[in-house]
Order: sequence, then C-alpha cells, then structure tokens
Amino acid sequence: MPNNRVFLIIEYIKLNINRFFLLIVLLCIINHKELHAQNLNLIQDAEIELTIRKWVEPIFKVAGISSKAVNIYIVNDKSINAFVAGGQNIFINTGLILKAKKADALIGVLAHEIGHIAGGHLNRTINSMKDASNTVTIATLITAGLMVASKASGMRTPGIGKLITLGPTIAARNFYKNSRQNEKYADAAALKYMSAVNRSCLPLAILLKNLGKQELLHENRQDPYLRTHPISQDRISEIMEASKKIKIKYRDESKLDELRYKRMVAKIIAFTNNSGKTLLLYPKSNNDVDAKYARAIAYLRLPDLDKGIKEISELIINNKDDPFFPELLGQMLFENGKVYESISELQKSSDLLPNNPIILLALSRSQVESGEIKENNKAINNLKKLLQIKPENIAAWKLLSIAEARNNNISLAQLASAESYFLLGELDLAIQFAKKARIAFKKNSPSDIRALDIIFFSNERINKLRATQNITD
Repeated sequence: MPNNRVFLIIEYIKLNINRFFLLIVLLCIINHKELHAQNLNLIQDAEIELTIRKWVEPIFKVAGISSKAVNIYIVNDKSINAFVAGGQNIFINTGLILKAKKADALIGVLAHEIGHIAGGHLNRTINSMKDASNTVTIATLITAGLMVASKASGMRTPGIGKLITLGPTIAARNFYKNSRQNEKYADAAALKYMSAVNRSCLPLAILLKNLGKQELLHENRQDPYLRTHPISQDRISEIMEASKKIKIKYRDESKLDELRYKRMVAKIIAFTNNSGKTLLLYPKSNNDVDAKYARAIAYLRLPDLDKGIKEISELIINNKDDPFFPELLGQMLFENGKVYESISELQKSSDLLPNNPIILLALSRSQVESGEIKENNKAINNLKKLLQIKPENIAAWKLLSIAEARNNNISLAQLASAESYFLLGELDLAIQFAKKARIAFKKNSPSDIRALDIIFFSNERINKLRATQNITD
C-alpha cells in the first residue's frame, strides 16, 4: 500500500509541474504560439519596414546588437502589442503603430524590446521557468515525503495536504519577480538608448500611462501589451522623471519623422479599413501628403482607378525621389488588370530603391504576368537578385518556378519548386521535385549539388521527425 501511495503522490507531483509549466509558457510566449497556431496576419510593406528599420538602426548600434541578426515583423492586429519571440525577432502590431500617436513613442517601445534582446531575457525566462519547475518539484516532494511518513507512523498531521500548493505559489512569485526585473531592466535600457540617439522618452511614458488605465478592465478587454508587460504607476513615474532629466537637442529630422509616421498611419488605416471610413478620416479638404496617400489607397480599393491615379500622380510629380508612390501606382495598375502599365511604375520604384525584396517581388510578378518573353527574362534576373538577399522567400521561389517553366526550363522550374516545398516543410514533395530536376542536370553542376542538398536535408529532417514521434509514442 505505501508503494501505491508514493506512486499516486509522484503522479500528482507530475500533474502539478505540468500545470504550472503550462501556465508559465502561456504567460510568457502566448503571443508567439498564437502567431503559429492562428497563422497571424503578417504585413509586408517596404515603406513601413524601412521606416522602422531606419529609426532603430542607431539603437541597435548603441545596444551592441547586429541589426542584420534581428528580424522585424508587422502584425495586422488592432490590439496594442509588441514583443520579442523565437530568438531575435521583434513583432509589432499595427494597433500599436496607430495608437502610439508620436514617432518617438513607437521608437521608445522598440527600444524597450531591444533592451529585452540585449539583456538576454528570453534565455532568462527559460531559466526562470526551469527554476520554477525545480521549486515546484522540491516543495511537492517534501510534502509527499511528509504525507507518506505521517501515514506510515500512524500520526495525523493536519495541514500537510495544503503544503502541496506551496511550491507553485513560491515558484509563481519568483517567476513574476524575475519578469518585473526584466521589465525594469528593459525600461532602463530604453531610457539609455533613447538618450544616446537624442530622442525623448516622454511620448513613451504618455503611451504607457494611457495603457496603464486599462488595468482596471477585465483581462479579456485589456490589450495584450498590458498582460505581457505589467505597467505600474511607479514604472510610469520613473520613466517620466528620467525623461525630464534627459536633455534633447533639436533634431532637423524631427518633422520628417512625424511625416513618415503619419504616412505609416495613413497607409495602415487605408489598407485595413473600408474605403468609406478612410475617406471620412481623410476628406478632400485635407491636402497633406498623408491624406492624399490614404485617399489614393481608398480609391484603389473601391475600385475607382481614375480618382486613385489622380491622387497618387500628384504625389509622384511633387516627390520625384520617393520610391513608394510609384510602387503604390504600380500596385493599383496591376490589381486593376493593367499589368503592362504597372511594370514601368514598379521599375521606377525599383530604380529609386534598388535591391528591395518587396518591390523586386512586385515588379517580377508584373513582368511574369505580362506574358512577354523579354519581361519574363527580366523577372528571372530580378528574382535571382531577390533570392540572394532573401533566400527564404517562398513567394519568390514559386514565382521563379513559373518564370522558368514559361521559358521551358523545366528542370530549373522543378528545382525552384523543390526549394519552396523545402521551406514550407513539405519535405516529401521537396525530395520528389529535386529528384526530377536532377535528371536533366549535369552531374556535380551547381544546380545538381543544390538538388542533392535539398534531398539530403529533407531526409535528415524526416528522420528527426520520425525519431521524435517514436520517442513520444
């Protein structure tokens, strides 16, 4: 009987540990898990991504982080949130961009997230989870031992059963303590970084203050940022006081930053709301650049191509060095069936901003869709250039497969398909297309070697998956 009791207690211990771990994991990385579970809607926009990159490059430098090692993703989500997950990946919700109100508020939040990366907080979180697990295990084992000893000796010791919950309670407190320490560290880092790059933290403090007002709301109504980044009045006061002490010199680019921010907001509003709402927010009486931009997008989505072209053409004429206005016009023309006309506008955009993967992909798409051999060949060159910059771009591999097939280069088309399937995790199809591609390749040629690599690495991943499945079973 005592052995059975010990067995039951150990099983109970396991159950407590699993429950506690589940709670911690959900609290720490729920946003990143949801990204995969719900296929979070990521936005790819050359202008927004480059603007944010331009703002944070100096902060990466101050933080001692290689900017090339950090990926920045824009999530189409109205809730206010930004978080670091899965290594050096920063995710920013469109809701945060819209509610920031000021460029420096958004940059301040990003400086905070960079502080988490610089502080190694992802690793610390994992260690905190391990420490929490150890606390649960030790406390529960002690309690289990007392219960068994008490029963074996025939003694009754009231309250021992309640000790079983002590481990998770202590562990939770320790974990949250570490989490609060991480937030304080990231705040201090943000203040340091923003001061070093001559930017004010007051807009960040105001944004946090407004978010902090949600603490009285039910958790379901709070923005995710508040749940993953606890905001206390003390924290806001510390940032506010520290911000007042930081002397910021006048910056020539301040007005330009606010214009860039307004353009980002206009773009997000126009693409994520119905056209009617956009036109109400940006009426014809408003002749600012961001207003014209928003209206052009709204007309595109109606669709009212004539009005859209009128709005965007004025912006192109008055801003000849801006690559994003011809990019939008090219998109408008393509989506309204004027494929060949879209090529010249997208080429202008690409000439103004060479080697941008998003613009190169849009240009290549128009070139392939035109159906002309000359344009198709240009598309192949552009896609190869793109894939040298972003070899993991699945859309580019798929488009390259189509372009090569149109030139009757079937083996190269099959190899491009193999690349895309490998990146998608469709490993059997990757192997199948790589094997087909090899038939026409000269042995040990670069294409043949690449096909062999795909076959080898696909098989390796399949074997690892099978081994993991066998362990689980």
